[in-house]
Amino acid sequence: MSPTVVADLVKDPDKLALGGEERVMTAFFSDIAAFSTFSENMTPTELVHVLNEYLTEMCNIIIGLEGTVDKFEGDAIIAFWGAPAIQEDHAKLACFAAIDMNNALVPLRKRWAEEGRPAINVRMGLNTGEMVVGNMGSAQRMDYTMMGDAVNLAARLEGANKAFRSYLMISESTYLAAKDHIDVRELDTIRVVGKSEATKVFELIERKGQTEGLQADLVKQYTVAHALYKDRDYVAAKAAFKLALSIEPNDGPSSIYVERCDLYISSPPPEDWDGVFTLDSKG
Repeated sequence: MSPTVVADLVKDPDKLALGGEERVMTAFFSDIAAFSTFSENMTPTELVHVLNEYLTEMCNIIIGLEGTVDKFEGDAIIAFWGAPAIQEDHAKLACFAAIDMNNALVPLRKRWAEEGRPAINVRMGLNTGEMVVGNMGSAQRMDYTMMGDAVNLAARLEGANKAFRSYLMISESTYLAAKDHIDVRELDTIRVVGKSEATKVFELIERKGQTEGLQADLVKQYTVAHALYKDRDYVAAKAAFKLALSIEPNDGPSSIYVERCDLYISSPPPEDWDGVFTLDSKG
């Protein structure tokens, strides 16, 4: 926990009583993409060393931005903002942490490449909403953790990155709570596995006004292409997404939309289609 959170608990130890409370918070899930490929050429000792280095770097950023690390599940990190101390700007802090973690991977990749280690990419999912947070377990052993549908959606968004070849996905609720502080681009309106309700999702890019250079050009061109796609002009949209790929050939969302435009040109969706893309796996 961050020093701020620890100080708050020292002042009010009753916050560590067994039980939970409903609170609007922001949940964060991350996972190393293709982890089996990443780890297959390492000995168990090497893997533990590399994972510890990675987890330490990421968690220092989470704690530095006043987040609470919930737990680790292998290479996955689960964290949240908004508890135990009340944070009015929990969505902004969570988004800043995700941006900083993604940026911190750049020097980490370079160092590991010099050591002969494989490249690392990390998928992250964030959602803001009402959830239950508190000490859950038994009187002898408890975890300070979060539960609820909003938590599950954050986990699903982490996995949903795979369908867009993206890495930082946030829900519309997180975007609305932090929009004055972040740069994003709209990805789609999706229906994740296990939920009937659709949600609009965005790719988190940078702090507000800090998207520059080729990345800014890419986002501008992608936005034009995405508007054409939403208007169901799939031929024009495909051409526009290809222009985005001429700026950044490895842009995952643009490449996915080129494939989807091809599909809809040959087999258009029905007139009454609501525009929602339904995922068929958890990612």
